[in-house]
Formats: sequence, structure tokens, C-alpha cells
Amino acid sequence: MKRTIREPYKIFFETLGNKTRWDIIHLLQKGKLNVTAIVKTLGYEQSLISHHLGRLERCGFVGVEINKKERIYTLNKKTIKPLLKLMDKHINRYCKNLCR
Repeated sequence: MKRTIREPYKIFFETLGNKTRWDIIHLLQKGKLNVTAIVKTLGYEQSLISHHLGRLERCGFVGVEINKKERIYTLNKKTIKPLLKLMDKHINRYCKNLCR
């Protein structure tokens, strides 16, 4: 199957548009966390969180630091953090009241 030029955009927005992944992204805006902390805070099953973290990592939304047996997740500081700030700016200006 031939990929279209739109395929990477589709993957990007599907990654961002999933509720569980969005919850993880929002949580990681506050700082680095391991899977256990994410599971405890969000209340989802560990296997579901791990699945979504895998997608977020493959798509470059998060990075992983390995500390012995623990995996510590962080948001991509070069692209995702600035993108979220830009999204917040846009939402506050254009969508705060209109997009409900």
C-alpha cells in the first residue's frame, strides 16, 4: 500500500486525539513520571498505559530514560512542549468559549 503525503498527519492527529494518550500527555506536562505513577494518577490499567506510551514513544511525543529497571517518561521538549503551548494560546484566543 502506497503512503500518501497526508498519512503522517493522520497518524500524528490520531495519536494526539486519543483520550488516554491525551491524559498521559497532559500529565507529563507537569514533569517526568514512570508507568506506576501514571497508572496511579490516571486510574487506568497498567497494560493500557504501557500500550499508549509505546505509541507516544514511537511517534516522538515522549522520550524515555531508563534507570535500572524503571522507565521514566518525559514530553519531547523540542517539539511537543512548544506545540502544546501554541495550542493553549490558540485555544485561549479562539476556542475558549466557541468550541464547547
